[in-house]
Amino acid sequence: MAANAPSGKPTAPQGIPYPEYVLRILFASFYPAVKMAVDFNYPLDTVKDMMTLALWREAKRKHSTINLISLIFGKSTRTVKALSARFNKGGFFAETETNLMRRVEDLLRQRPMTMDELAERLPHCNEFDSTRLAVRALLREGRIEVVASRPPAKPRYQVTASHQDLCSEVDWEARVDALYEHLEAVSETVRRRFLSDEPETAAARTFSFRATPEDMAAFRDELFAFVRKRYQELEAQAEGRDDARIYAVYTGATVTEPEEVSEDGEEDW
Repeated sequence: MAANAPSGKPTAPQGIPYPEYVLRILFASFYPAVKMAVDFNYPLDTVKDMMTLALWREAKRKHSTINLISLIFGKSTRTVKALSARFNKGGFFAETETNLMRRVEDLLRQRPMTMDELAERLPHCNEFDSTRLAVRALLREGRIEVVASRPPAKPRYQVTASHQDLCSEVDWEARVDALYEHLEAVSETVRRRFLSDEPETAAARTFSFRATPEDMAAFRDELFAFVRKRYQELEAQAEGRDDARIYAVYTGATVTEPEEVSEDGEEDW
């Protein structure tokens, strides 16, 4: 975990130069992708293409102009435009109904918004009609609701207080979208723990132990049920509090290969 300099700016611990420290964190963050690439025998060129595509997608999500994106890539705007045309042909950037609904829902978790406010905050490639369709779908599923307002004020929308189980075992788009949501929470945990001046606002711990498949399945259900019940209680307690913040808690369990776990125990980072 990064130590804090007197100015409040994060620094590398134990005298490691800060640029090198950041690169070590970046290097470690590549592990899930490169492990999968090796396991499935993907060649280096394919891995580089996917990394470039992922970098472009994130830059496009955060910045609206080619000039800003070219600065991030360290390439000319002409090269960036060529990359955009190349990768857009693959359909990787198509906003599906599932992930657009998730984006709208995430925005409304910050505060109630009108349709116009939502459209302004979504990527510029989205038309207003797409936003409206996503809002209608969320209303239909009961995931958001209309905030009462007096005419001529435009209606605002907010997320519903009730829990919505969006788990799907058959819809691959929903599962990939959920993967993005999970990895975004993991990424923010890493950033805050290692590269921010608020390391205490994030925590992660890995537990390794032996169990039977039947007991583990029951334990997993108990764990998810506890988190679901407890976070609803915390949301109720935070109602109307100015110091309330949005948190993400992620849980998971998996069988590990014997060589990947040296001993039972727990590890905090």
